[in-house]
Amino acid sequence: MFRQLKKWGSSVVRRFTDLGAAIVSPFERLVGGAAGKVLAATEQVDRFESLFLRFFRVLFSPLRMVGRVLQAILPESLTRLFASGGGLVSRAGMGLLQLAEKLNLDRAVMGLVWLLQPVWRPLAAIGVFGYCWLETREYRRGLMALPAIFLVTLVLGVGVWHSVFGKSRITANYKTAVREMLESRDYDSAKLYEKKLAQLGFNTQLTEYRTALAFAEEDQLDEAYQRMQLLAPVDQPGYPTAHFWIIQQLMSGQLDVSEAEARRLAKVHLDHLETLEITSPYKQLLLALWLIQGDQLAEAATVLEPLVSVMPNAAFERMRIDLLLKRPDQARLDARALVTQMSALTRRGTELSPTDYQWWLAAEELLGNWQQMRTILDQWRELEPENTQARNALAVVCRRQAAQLLRSPLPKEQQIVELWLDAAELDQSNESLLQLARFLYRDREQTPIYQRVLDALRQSPRTPASLLVAMGTEAAKNQSYDDARQFLAAAASRDETDPVAWNNYAWVLGEGENPALDEALKAVNRALDLAPEEHRFRETRGQILLRLERWQEAVEDLEFAINGLPSLDAIHKSLATAYTALGQDELARLHELQAEGF
Repeated sequence: MFRQLKKWGSSVVRRFTDLGAAIVSPFERLVGGAAGKVLAATEQVDRFESLFLRFFRVLFSPLRMVGRVLQAILPESLTRLFASGGGLVSRAGMGLLQLAEKLNLDRAVMGLVWLLQPVWRPLAAIGVFGYCWLETREYRRGLMALPAIFLVTLVLGVGVWHSVFGKSRITANYKTAVREMLESRDYDSAKLYEKKLAQLGFNTQLTEYRTALAFAEEDQLDEAYQRMQLLAPVDQPGYPTAHFWIIQQLMSGQLDVSEAEARRLAKVHLDHLETLEITSPYKQLLLALWLIQGDQLAEAATVLEPLVSVMPNAAFERMRIDLLLKRPDQARLDARALVTQMSALTRRGTELSPTDYQWWLAAEELLGNWQQMRTILDQWRELEPENTQARNALAVVCRRQAAQLLRSPLPKEQQIVELWLDAAELDQSNESLLQLARFLYRDREQTPIYQRVLDALRQSPRTPASLLVAMGTEAAKNQSYDDARQFLAAAASRDETDPVAWNNYAWVLGEGENPALDEALKAVNRALDLAPEEHRFRETRGQILLRLERWQEAVEDLEFAINGLPSLDAIHKSLATAYTALGQDELARLHELQAEGF
């Protein structure tokens, strides 16, 4: 009985349990199915991401292998460059993955992957093959392939190195050989190396141009011109630098071409440069010079206008043109532009050429900056101490500065004397010295400063004998015989080997109210000892002997002098006087007629 009740109770409980399970099971299956779907989806996403990453890892495994090889053989500087580039690509890829994950772009990414199959499938196949091959081989057998792999890698490396760097190394060696051949003037070998460079596909125009320049430096202009014509032919545009060289040589008259033909050819090459769209300032300068040679000054000034502030030679040419066109204000503007450029070059420490100093000097002269001209000329003379043009120009500047100081309200006597002495030392031509002396004597009575300057010049130990002679000669012309004697005596004692000083001193000793004829004769004899065949000195002695009434000796000197100075009437008159005193009236009458112009 008890057992039956227990069994019945168990069955009732079981029935209630089954009923509860039947009631709850739909909900459990629903929740379980949903959870399973969620877990399956999550697992699928994880598998997709893992597959995606694994796919790209396999895809790029050959590239990583090549990268390791390149890292081993390339220089460190290049590997750093590639590493930085690889890092940039890696960061960009990670950024794309993060963006795709945030935006849920799985379908778009998968679509992109599908579209890029032609790109990644070959690489993936290679990678998978390599992976499978390695996984199915024993490592010991794999080690036997290392020598072959090494040789293949070495051959591939050599091939890559040759294709990337080999040709440049060979061409560099040939270029070095061409330069050495040109320096040693072995032009045949240089031409051979140029052909080798051309065979390698290298542009040899520069080396051919240098070869032509080498011929020009050897004064073989015809050969240089022929080579330049190959680089820059007349009938078509060519190598621009060769066009420039040909234009320069044609316009400077260096080539054996007529002036008209040179102008025509120069214009043709200028047009070729225009066709090549060469817009350099130097091309514009050459065009302006071509216009100047054709007397097209206004057009040349227009071409040069934009170049004035950037090219000193353009500023100088335009300044010169403006002066010829009677445009002084514009010329001064050009001069200021030139001065500005030269000052800037000097501040930067640029070494100026003699031509640069000439341009700068002309600009400062136009602007009237005499002190700056003195500075420029001093620098020019440091560069070329024996340059006659620089010396003469500095002498002119010194004379002008001295003249300005003489006209100033408070002239500085010592400074004026120093300037005159500088001018005399720099330019000792007779004309310049006489001009200086003439200037001082002409205005010596206007103000006492002139006479004080004359006295200071006579007493200064720096005064050259040639200047003292010029001063004495000018004083004698003004009949200031006492001053003349002092200057000429100082000149003769300053340079006892100067026959002109002795001759002129003798002449002034015989002039004036108290002539010293004996001293004059001694002085002229000193001059003749130094230059016995000089006709002027014989004439001076003849005149002195005439005044000493030593007729026969006077005739001998005067007859000698008349052979070298036949048109000097004073000699004929003196001979007439001497022959009359000697009783030779016929000869006296003949010289009288010649003195009168018959």
